[in-house]
Amino acid sequence: MKTSVDSVSRFLLFCGVLAPVMMMVIILVVGQITPDYNPVSDTICQMGTPERPYAIVLNGGYVIYGILMGLAAYGLYRSISSTATAQILTILLCIHAVGTILLGVFPDSLDLPTKHFTADLLHNTISAISYLPLLVAILVSRGIVRQEKTLKITGILGLVIIIINLPMPFINMIDPLKSINGLLQRLLSGSSFFWLTLTFFLLHRKRGILQRAGTRFSHRPLITQSASR
Repeated sequence: MKTSVDSVSRFLLFCGVLAPVMMMVIILVVGQITPDYNPVSDTICQMGTPERPYAIVLNGGYVIYGILMGLAAYGLYRSISSTATAQILTILLCIHAVGTILLGVFPDSLDLPTKHFTADLLHNTISAISYLPLLVAILVSRGIVRQEKTLKITGILGLVIIIINLPMPFINMIDPLKSINGLLQRLLSGSSFFWLTLTFFLLHRKRGILQRAGTRFSHRPLITQSASR
């Protein structure tokens, strides 16, 4: 019989499934209906500039996503908080959640000659705060998920996602890639969203694997230490 505590944890983990799916749908739909916007060449954040008619949809989506991901991170903490690695993973996801909320609060502005340098720097800094912790979280999570067969696929997929996302900061510096900047950004960020969806879906379906993975990971140093003696 499921306890109320287990039900709450499963709901929180489900927020991690819902958040990236919702964000991907918003990005695709708003990109199609925004006038004078090219989803292939224009960046995602350019849909949220104050000049755009559906900016509130994208920026509101950022805020809702951040809240849901924060809840998911808390659900992860409730499910497995016995190891330092799990705690670090939770903190990284929380930073990612807060950074994404700030993206909605401080939107980008169009690339005009009057574009304010400080505002542009602030937005780019917030973007880094939002995205980099997620990539680090994917890397850190491999230390836990590879201990559990059910989650091993997310560890392999996570490594691939980290590798293909490394060029993202340099896309704007390469002229041939500027014409497909928006498409590349969607593919790269979409891969991270897919990883989040798959990982939290597996955790939601079989929450017990979190405890098993965490227990194996927390006991591994003790086994190694005993063997060295």
